[in-house]
Amino acid sequence: MHKQPLSQDVVLIGGGHGHLELLRRWAINPVADVRLTLVSSQVVSTYSPMMPGMIAGQYSLSDIHIDLARLCRAAGARFIQACAHNIDPEQNRVSLLGQPDLSFDFLSLAVGATSCHRIPGAEHAIPVKPIGQFLRYWEQLRQQISSERRPLKLGVIGGGAGGFELAMAMASALEEPVYSGRVEIHLVHAGNKTPAGYPLLARQLAAREMGRLKVYSHNRWRVAEITARGIYSDEGRFIPIDKALLCTEPTAPPWLTQTGIAVDERGFVQVDDDLRSHSHPHIFAVGDIASTSRQLPKSAAEACNQGATLFHNLCAALRAQPLKPYRPRRQWLRLLSCGSSGAIAACGGLAAAGPAFAHCKEFLERRFINRISQLSLPRTEEADAAPSDVATNAPTTAVQKEPSATN
Repeated sequence: MHKQPLSQDVVLIGGGHGHLELLRRWAINPVADVRLTLVSSQVVSTYSPMMPGMIAGQYSLSDIHIDLARLCRAAGARFIQACAHNIDPEQNRVSLLGQPDLSFDFLSLAVGATSCHRIPGAEHAIPVKPIGQFLRYWEQLRQQISSERRPLKLGVIGGGAGGFELAMAMASALEEPVYSGRVEIHLVHAGNKTPAGYPLLARQLAAREMGRLKVYSHNRWRVAEITARGIYSDEGRFIPIDKALLCTEPTAPPWLTQTGIAVDERGFVQVDDDLRSHSHPHIFAVGDIASTSRQLPKSAAEACNQGATLFHNLCAALRAQPLKPYRPRRQWLRLLSCGSSGAIAACGGLAAAGPAFAHCKEFLERRFINRISQLSLPRTEEADAAPSDVATNAPTTAVQKEPSATN
């Protein structure tokens, strides 16, 4: 007996946090007669809030990774490991490197972003995004520091929460060489408040914690050029740096500007309150790649919240029902990691620091990972599936990979 063909195709491009939340909800409440496909160049997705904890030694690499193939199997979705490099929004087709084109009825983008490369000499720096590449670089750097025993100056460019947490995690991981003075860590920020966007008391606590871990902070220091010797400010000041790490404002993948989908002046996909493209309502975008009228923060928490609305709106669009606008949640408590043993909690104008907040942050992060990793696989696959098994094929899920020559 032949199966009836699926009536509609939904294609997700990218394993960003918004798509993780959509797939989690789809696994719990799947939509009938729809083929859901996730396309990602990576087989795992890194949960970015846990990255500083991994660097500081709090988590292992496997702790912060989500197996995309397994998540797709739990959601009854198809997973294709490939790199999307073009979208035809008029013909509803996605072009993949090393794979046949994909057709779609609805498309969603959660491809993330990369660290800004617009600073002159940025080729001398290491971008923090994509995170997977950065973590490989960090492991090499840590081994180099351990084996070579020579003085080294590291600079983190970007004084937001991400830059602050990264500098503190590195200082915690390199405690002995930092305290001995063999390694120096500099946090460079164009603004006058570190970390940016936090109240005065939280910034005062952050300054105290940076002093404790011997992280040198440079405010009002706008980087004009990065060289192999160090970094120059727009006022001509100079800091000798051996390795510069870019943790600046994200930039959009350049290929999106060639698709005909409406983008803003920075190349991010312009979406309305329903998270739909301004130019093509059958295309959605969430997370770092989405540009909204509200200038929402580009964070993992925001992307996950958008993923919940994306799930609702995709289901509504498939059923020709009304969509609902995305309403940002007020983040009443913000937690800043200060290395392996402490964190800062900020609520309104109040703030406090201590190990208890680090435990709270770890609990919330592990809870997010566990909500996804504990999803049940289809009964026919449970016996055979393993977390690292990305080659399993099942009637409801096909895992396709690029030819080895293109990996």
